[in-house]
Order: sequence, then C-alpha cells, then structure tokens
Amino acid sequence: MNKDVIYIEPEDDITDIISRIKSSKQKVVALIPPKKLGIMRSAVNIKLIAKTAKAGDKAVVVVTTDPSLVKLSAFSGLPVAKTLNSRPMLPSEFTKRKKQETEELAEKDLDMPAEDDSNAEEIIDEKSKKKAEKDDVELDSDDVEEDKNKKKKKSKKDNKLTEKIPNFDKYRKWILIGGGVGIVLIAFLIWAFGFAPYAKITVNMKTVSSNISENVTLVTDQKNVDNKAGKFLLEQLKYEDESSVEFEATGKANKGEKAKGSVFVIAKFTTAGSVNVPAGTTFTYSGKKYTSNTATSFKWDGLGDSSCENASTFLKDGYCKKSGKIDVTASEGGTSYNISSASSGWTSSISGVSVYSSTDMTGGTDKNVTVVSEADINDAKSQLANNSEAKEKLYAQIGDSVVKIESSYNVETKDPVSSPKKGEEVEDGKKAKLTAKTTYTIYVVDRTAIDEYVNAFEADKLGEHDRIYSTGNPFFERFLEGTDGTYTAKFKTTIKYGPEISESSILETAKGKKVGEVKALVKDISSNINDVTIEVSFPWVRSVPNDSNKVEVKIEVEE
Repeated sequence: MNKDVIYIEPEDDITDIISRIKSSKQKVVALIPPKKLGIMRSAVNIKLIAKTAKAGDKAVVVVTTDPSLVKLSAFSGLPVAKTLNSRPMLPSEFTKRKKQETEELAEKDLDMPAEDDSNAEEIIDEKSKKKAEKDDVELDSDDVEEDKNKKKKKSKKDNKLTEKIPNFDKYRKWILIGGGVGIVLIAFLIWAFGFAPYAKITVNMKTVSSNISENVTLVTDQKNVDNKAGKFLLEQLKYEDESSVEFEATGKANKGEKAKGSVFVIAKFTTAGSVNVPAGTTFTYSGKKYTSNTATSFKWDGLGDSSCENASTFLKDGYCKKSGKIDVTASEGGTSYNISSASSGWTSSISGVSVYSSTDMTGGTDKNVTVVSEADINDAKSQLANNSEAKEKLYAQIGDSVVKIESSYNVETKDPVSSPKKGEEVEDGKKAKLTAKTTYTIYVVDRTAIDEYVNAFEADKLGEHDRIYSTGNPFFERFLEGTDGTYTAKFKTTIKYGPEISESSILETAKGKKVGEVKALVKDISSNINDVTIEVSFPWVRSVPNDSNKVEVKIEVEE
C-alpha cells in the first residue's frame, strides 16, 4: 500500500503538521516525530491530528517506540508502529495489552497497587476504533507475516519484562539530583535560545568606478575656504629636532709655515691729499697673495725724500709720489710662497699704489692636511634634510582623518655648526660633524573637506538612488606656491558608487527571519549585490535574532 512519510522537525508547530496531512494525496500517512517529542508531547495536539485524519478520511500512523507517545496516540484513536516496516498496532490492541499487563501485575506481591487501565478503553472514541479496525492499516504488507512470527516468539519474554512499581523513597537522592540537572538544563535552554543567539550579516556588492583629476586651490586662511569649489584649507604638521650628522672632510690646505718679507709701496697723491694702506692689505704676485702686517699712511709733509720737493720737476701732472717699506706675510703656508725679489709684476688691492720687492720672500714650509671645506658643509646639510628617522616621526603625526601632500615636505636647517670649523684641520681617521636645529614640515588636508568636494563634483553623475561608497585613496601632486600666498595642486582619486543600501534597511529586513529567507530577501534588494553571508553564534541558531543589538550588518564594497 502506498503511503506518505512526514518527518516532524523540532521547530515545526501543529499547524504545519496538520497542513501537510491535509495536502497529502495518499490514504496512509506515517508521522515520524523527532527524538525530542516537542509538540507531540501534548495530548491536545495528538487529538487535533486524529481529528484531521478523521475529517480527511485518512489513516495517520505514528511511528514511535516512546511509551508516552504510544499511549497518547492510542487514546486519541491513532495507530502506532515501531518502524516504517512493521505492522501498526491499533488502539483496541493497545487497550487489550494494557489490561492484560494490569491483571498480571495484580497477581504478584507488589509494594504498591498496580495501575488500573481497565477503563482506558472507554476513552477511545468508538468511531475511531471501528475505523482503525476497518482500515486495518499496514505500512508494508510484505512484512506482516514476519511481524506476526516475531510476536509469537516474544510473547513469553514480554510477560517476564513486567517490573515492580518502584518505591520512590529509595530513590529520593537520585530524584533530587535529577531535579537539579533539570533546572540546569532549563537554564541552559533559556540562555541558548534567549540570550546566546547572535548573527553577523555581510553583504558584498559591486560598484561603478569613476576617476577624478582636477586642479584645486589650497589656502592658509580659513575665510578663503570653499570645499565644494575645491578650495581646501592647508594644515601644517611640524617636527623639530636638534640633529647632527658626521661627514668626511674633503678640503685640502697647506698648514706649513708662511713665507715672510717686505715690499716697497709707492703712493701717488696731491699735495693736499694722502694714501692710507691698512693692515691686511693684499699684494699679489703671480697669483700668490701676501698681506701687510701693519697700517701705513702716505701724505705730503714737505720733508725728506718726497718727490714733491722740487715742484718744477715732479708736479707737472699735479701729483706727488712718496714710497715706504711695508712688511708682509703670505696668506698660506708652503714653500711655493718663497719667491725672489721682483721690481715688476706686483699688484695692490688699493688703487693709486704701486708695489715692488727688493728682497726675497723666505721661511715658507709645506704641511699638506685635510680641512673642512664649504662644499663639505653643504653636503652635510643635505644629509640632515634626508634624515629618514626624523621624517618617520613627522609622518607618525598624520592620522586617517587627513590626506598628506607629499610634495610639500620641507626641511629647514638653522644655525649649522661644524666641528672642526670651516678651513680647520681634521685629524687622520676621524670625521667632521655638523649640528643644526632642523625643522621638518608637511601640509595636510582634512579628509572631510575632500569628501565634501567629491560629493559636489559627482552630484550630477549619480542616479537618484545612488550613493558614493568610497572616495578611494586621494592624493595631491604638482604642489606649487602662488604669488598671492595661495597654493595650487592637482587632485586625483578614484571613487566607487552604487545603489543606496543602508545597514539599517538590511537590519529591518532580516530581523526575526530564518537564515535562508534573509539571504533571498537581501539579494532581491538590488542586482548589484553579489553575495550575502550570515554567520550565527551557535549551530542551533537558525534565525536572525529580533534584537537589533544582537545583529551586526556589514556592507563590503567590491574592489
């Protein structure tokens, strides 16, 4: 005989079961309850199932070995089978078996009187009993004979399985323990289904990309800011440090003894005039420089060897001439400054004075050493500007709320001090050192201002129900200072926009619904949604909690 098999899930309610019985096209319907009976523990629910079977003229068989469910089914007029392949036991057979067991128990010496089910038969509806006997339902006709043979073989064994009704005083301790375990179990179930459920909904959606490359203005005065028009306020971040750097000196100098000697100076002046030759005046011969050791003054005094003594001979050009001897020292050490006397070839740093030497320059010696040069100091300053550690400390001040302008990075060095100083000797095997107060600066722009600009720039391109999900990684290039105290730069970024889907709307859609249903509902919101994943806190959680605090919604924008 054909039959329908209905498996009852723990979360099913009585209306689901009745609906499935009614929709069955077979005359015989087998109900298989879960291990934990759930709704099948209720006598009212069993009677509703029996009533539905009677109304639909169907034979509903409960497949179970649970004693309490067997009893409830029999009293409600429903046949019971141990398995899908065994013959159903009709309600009348159950009543007779109970009556027989009661009589057998009464014959034995028991501590307590046996249960009397003699009136149980009256509970069974006579119409249900006649209908069950009339249908004589079989779940599988091929196994009927086998079931009968087994029944005969076990008839004697069944009579021996009856037990005495226990004396509950002997089991008081175990009853108390069982009660405690039951309370813990109930508390666990309340926690597991009331407080523990949690769900995380992740929505992955695709978006459309759009590139922005526009010239913008950067200002330092708040009153000139207009974010929507692309006029951003510059903020400067600063890091100051007294830093130092060691460097190799490359200058060369001869630190030997300086040559010395004397020169004759001839001054030309008017009778009323004079010529002053201060100390340190430079006299040069063939590129070699010598400086005067003392100051000398030349003027007409009407005495001595002055060429103005005989005016008729020497004043034809209107000038007087007067000479004097001046001691000089070479500007550098070295034997190359030991030169012979020369009456010509000398020059003076003072106009109106001619020079010549009548004696040799002597005493110069050679001692070539390494010294700090101007170029060495400039190179050391460059090293301070490229101090990566200081740059990292400056960049550490830059948070996620701003965007740095890389090309605005600047290093300013103040009061550099070289040790040894410029021109001084550096000992062999040692390095010179430059110390300076160094200021590292960079300009940044607030990201909120950038977002405001991007929204205004893209407003005409977005649809009515679109929104910008990401402004990408904006950056500035070609940073230049203008003549009016403002700056200009090229602003670039790639934005992503798509349909406007909010976390709150997804939350309202999902609350209280089963996981599979939520996935389908969210995907139906937009064709731009690629995937929906729902993570629950425990395996027994099959629905999204109704409490908003226990549901997390995350929208992932596809890169």
